[in-house]
Amino acid sequence: MKIDEINWTILSMLQKNARIPLKDLAKEVGLSSPTVAERIQKMEDAGIIESYHTKVSLDKLGYPLGVYITIKIRFGQTERFQEFIKTVPEISECHKLTGRDCMLMRGVVKDPKHLEDLNARLAVYGELTTSLILNSIISDKIYDKPF
Repeated sequence: MKIDEINWTILSMLQKNARIPLKDLAKEVGLSSPTVAERIQKMEDAGIIESYHTKVSLDKLGYPLGVYITIKIRFGQTERFQEFIKTVPEISECHKLTGRDCMLMRGVVKDPKHLEDLNARLAVYGELTTSLILNSIISDKIYDKPF
């Protein structure tokens, strides 16, 4: 599917506010609401738009500390770790890596004691490196044109 300038504008606006009314999108791109709806549907069907999300403030829910944790998994533990990590509620992302470390995880904790507990549960599977997120320079980047 070809993504033209109008589709990029639609994508940009939906990333900023997925609940934007069709009439507002249509006005911004100079098309009718049905035409914009058709373009959105085509991008959904093509898998370009995968889903729509609600952003939750974990800080306000009592989880103010963001962490990145890498792990060098012990020999023979990879499959067990992959199943285990799916059950850890503090971890929101887990990615396989190339290089020294096997996995990179992102998560949240309430306080240093909670982090210590999380690390203890993960360390069963290998050697950890944990970093606290001080602040985010870029998060939820809006893609509004090709690069």
